[in-house]
Amino acid sequence: MNAVSALLELKGISKRFGASRALTGVDFTLHAGEIHALCGENGAGKSTLMNIIDGIHQPDEGETSLDGRKVVIDGPAHAMRLGIGLVHQEIALCGDATVAENIFMPEINAGKHAWMNYASLNERAARVLQRLGQDVDPAALVKDLSISTQQLIEIAKALTLDCKVLILDEPTAALNDNESAALFKVLHDLKAQGIGIIYISHRMAEIF
Repeated sequence: MNAVSALLELKGISKRFGASRALTGVDFTLHAGEIHALCGENGAGKSTLMNIIDGIHQPDEGETSLDGRKVVIDGPAHAMRLGIGLVHQEIALCGDATVAENIFMPEINAGKHAWMNYASLNERAARVLQRLGQDVDPAALVKDLSISTQQLIEIAKALTLDCKVLILDEPTAALNDNESAALFKVLHDLKAQGIGIIYISHRMAEIF
């Protein structure tokens, strides 16, 4: 038995939506420095399980532990504070804001100052995007960018949150081969840094 405690552990997770049972007695373990693939057909409960980890849904039964301590995650903001980042397949950016503003939106929303140092913000955003192999203008409006670039901005946003656990739901659905390859390199770099990654995909070749 591995003596190292799991980074994230779910035991006996069950969830109903009305008469429909989405999850029944699910056990799931993620260790630091691990990329854990999660696959299954539509309706298998993958998104429900991830939404429970992110605090969007509360389980009807079961418990969640993070770093060996039981936690009740009461929402995405709480999950973020605990070091859990979820990148949804659906893009949820503000089109009328810049790339840099979107990447650092949580930080901006939590700010106490009435002014923003945009030069510094753009510089920091450029560094994050370079990690993804992207040369995107941080001052560009998101609504003027391609869908694939917007997906990478969602991922860049998650990388700024100092995640312990990073959840990616079909992250390459809108990416080309070069963009996907750049993402895989970043994921392996994050793995080497001890981040636990849950990777949801229906593309079997990609998982292997």
